[in-house]
Amino acid sequence: MSAHDTVPAGRLARLVPADPLRRRLLAIRFAGATGKGVFLSGSVVYFTLHVGLSAAQVGIGLSAAGFAGLVSSVLFGMIADRMPKRTLLCALFAAVALGFGLYSVVSDATGFYVLVVLIAFLDYGTGPTESAMVATLVPDGERVRLNAMMRSMFNIGFSVGIGIAALAALSPRLLVAIPVGSAVLLGAAAVLATRLPAGAPGSAARRPRPFGAIRDLRYLSVVGVSALLASHISLLMVVLPLWTINRTEVRPFLVPLLLVLNTAFVILFQVRASKGAETLEGAAATGRRAGLWIAAGCLAVSLTAVWHHTALAVAAIVATVLALSVAEVMQSASAWGLALGLAPKHAEGEYLGTFDLHVATQNVAGPVLFSGLVIAQGFWGWAALAALMAVAALLIGPAARRSAEAMAGLAAAHDTAVDTEEPV
Repeated sequence: MSAHDTVPAGRLARLVPADPLRRRLLAIRFAGATGKGVFLSGSVVYFTLHVGLSAAQVGIGLSAAGFAGLVSSVLFGMIADRMPKRTLLCALFAAVALGFGLYSVVSDATGFYVLVVLIAFLDYGTGPTESAMVATLVPDGERVRLNAMMRSMFNIGFSVGIGIAALAALSPRLLVAIPVGSAVLLGAAAVLATRLPAGAPGSAARRPRPFGAIRDLRYLSVVGVSALLASHISLLMVVLPLWTINRTEVRPFLVPLLLVLNTAFVILFQVRASKGAETLEGAAATGRRAGLWIAAGCLAVSLTAVWHHTALAVAAIVATVLALSVAEVMQSASAWGLALGLAPKHAEGEYLGTFDLHVATQNVAGPVLFSGLVIAQGFWGWAALAALMAVAALLIGPAARRSAEAMAGLAAAHDTAVDTEEPV
């Protein structure tokens, strides 16, 4: 075997650090991702074939679940600033595991709606709580790289979960393994979380006023631009497959293969793409490059609207998937660097939870807006998206600088206030 053949194996080996704390964090991410992979990839099959819900009812429930993240990520971020983070993380994982288990006894649409929204509300809280835990336990210069490793591990776990769901779908009698398997895996994540350090809350005197991050307009401008740069999610998972199936001659079987390509790319290159995003300046530059890659991907697929040739369409779509995959690993690294770099020490949980809105917002609005635009407008729809992403790429740097300047003033004012309130 040549040295070149060992490169992928070497990249995967670097996902297992020697430090016990980091190994535990990665193990938690793997267990949680596998459980979510089982459910998300098998939920439509389970609820339509086993429970008997219609496709429309499942779609309504899953869409409603997406809105839950717009509230819970900020709320649980604030809670993480006010109680031991390990306690909160264990409680959230345990509650989500219980919710997945209850799916096995759901028999109608009403029960499904209530449970799917409640589970999503709790599940969206695990993200900012985990991020706050990392921010508390890991030194500044190592956080972005660790987040990159955790994202690669998420993709590995999610892929394993898809395989488990596929096996469960082989027989109607095995379908119940989808919610039960998800529950067991999320329960394992809860147990693993008990082995983390406590991650104690900050002192009462240093706690921020509630919803301060939501009122920070300069910070929200960074979140908003990052939401545009996170459009690679909707473009890859929803818009490009719809375009491929409805507006090209490419065979539909290519679509899942392209998603496999994307998953492998993220697993192999996410850690490498995080290099340089540890600082605010580097994170903004990485976000700018991500926006330009998304624009390039949109321009590549736009060619399929004017050149109706199957081979060229396949080449253009593969190129688009690769461009969006590069954008994904860069934008993710940029988001971690910006979120961690801009979050004030006295309110890390709340600010990290607020930054998570860039993904939640994109998940709610992106699929509808972008798919409607390109399906209706064709070439010019893709060109408009490319222009929008180029503008976002130009805006992320100035937005981050303005927020950093405001954050420095906020931190100084807060420290002064604490010094005057606390006796020496």
